Amino acid sequence: MKKLRAFVSVMICLCLLIPVSACSGSSGYRIVDTYTQEGSFVIGFRRGDRLRDYVTAALGELAANDTLRITATSWFGEDLTSVKDDEGAMDELWEGMERRQVIVGVDPTNMPMSYMDVAGMYKGFDVDLANYICGYLGFSMAVYPIDIANADVELNSGNIDMAMGVPQSDMVSELDYSPSYLSSQYVLVTRTAGHIRRKSGLKGKTLGVAVTDLDVLQQDEKFVKNLGSVIYQTNTDGLFQALMKGEVDGILVSSVVAAYYMK
Repeated sequence: MKKLRAFVSVMICLCLLIPVSACSGSSGYRIVDTYTQEGSFVIGFRRGDRLRDYVTAALGELAANDTLRITATSWFGEDLTSVKDDEGAMDELWEGMERRQVIVGVDPTNMPMSYMDVAGMYKGFDVDLANYICGYLGFSMAVYPIDIANADVELNSGNIDMAMGVPQSDMVSELDYSPSYLSSQYVLVTRTAGHIRRKSGLKGKTLGVAVTDLDVLQQDEKFVKNLGSVIYQTNTDGLFQALMKGEVDGILVSSVVAAYYMK
């Protein structure tokens, strides 16, 4: 099983590195370029809270029993998790651990990681993962909406106990974090119907980008200079909607988000 999963991981990486139609499939989108900058995700906690130890151990246990792989595959069409199997990670932590309610902070604009559906229910990979973690630990769980950029404020004010989906690049010294649980890079995505197959094809075109990822784009100064214009969105779903409607010619998103829309 481990050899098979390793092989699948290699194939995923190769797919992300091919900037032509090999990653387009039948989704209507294609990846035309991959940035080397990591966009992996971690879980944030108040400094010194033992909840971090429990959650980190639970992640290892859930990786070992295949819960993470199955959950990721259902959301993204492939296993993009980065947690090492650690069966027995909780063995020495059960004793003395008190059952509690955990208030989980999620960003409802961060589809498919977390969002609110038409019925007003929180959905997403992060919501499912938090449910599995709390269920494994025997904790009750409540979901609280946050702006992920303010995770440190929400945690230190006591509004939440853990913040899901914190970009690794946004980690601050005032908080504790889990190891990375989801691997991601930044990619440029276009429509297959638009016939833009390479990054250079976006010269003079309109690019969509989330406000939170603007720093990634700004590091590619030559590319930005050659663009016709840049349109900013506050959520990932809005980016793909704009791309499909032809309001933009390409978008910059994390490979995790791209995998969800391209599965």
